[in-house]
Amino acid sequence: MFRTALALTALSLTALLGLALPSSAQTAQATPIASVAAEADVLAYGLSGYSGIFSVTLPSKLQVAFGVGRYDPPSFLLSGDANYDRAQWEATVTSIQVARATYRFRGAMKSGPALGAIVLNQNWRLSSEPLAGETRFRTLSVGVTGGYYIHLGRHFYLYPTAAFTYNDVSGSTSINGTSYAVERFSPNASLHAGWEWGRR
Repeated sequence: MFRTALALTALSLTALLGLALPSSAQTAQATPIASVAAEADVLAYGLSGYSGIFSVTLPSKLQVAFGVGRYDPPSFLLSGDANYDRAQWEATVTSIQVARATYRFRGAMKSGPALGAIVLNQNWRLSSEPLAGETRFRTLSVGVTGGYYIHLGRHFYLYPTAAFTYNDVSGSTSINGTSYAVERFSPNASLHAGWEWGRR
């Protein structure tokens, strides 16, 4: 299944490159804009964490972004686990690394949709007071992502975004025989805010 997810991601990246190739219609227009941006996942700061993301948007409208962060998963996610009543899970994602490649349909410095592929690496620390134990594990997630850039002025923007990923787990998600379930496929969503600088 993980190979299938990687293959789908590769197909997404191939499609992105195809969209990014310049056409005669594009070259007839004004010189396209390239940009760099610094952004953060706003929700991470509300979850006792932090986030930092750096991105580059090319004149071809292809964007690549890399980021790091940390957060405490919200209680409603943990309480949805079948063993929560027994375990009373507490968790922290001690570090997260993210890479995404998207196609911005209207290009840099403009409001508009973006669609592409994403890879997330998350290192978890899971503990349970009733079970008197702790475990650590890693999830590697690969999938598709999309969002919409909302420019509020020339530089500042909001980027509500969502993703659907296949999740591979390394390490044990069990404490003293009681397991925490990590879904093989899962959606997630967030709100980013950033500052973008562009030039022709």
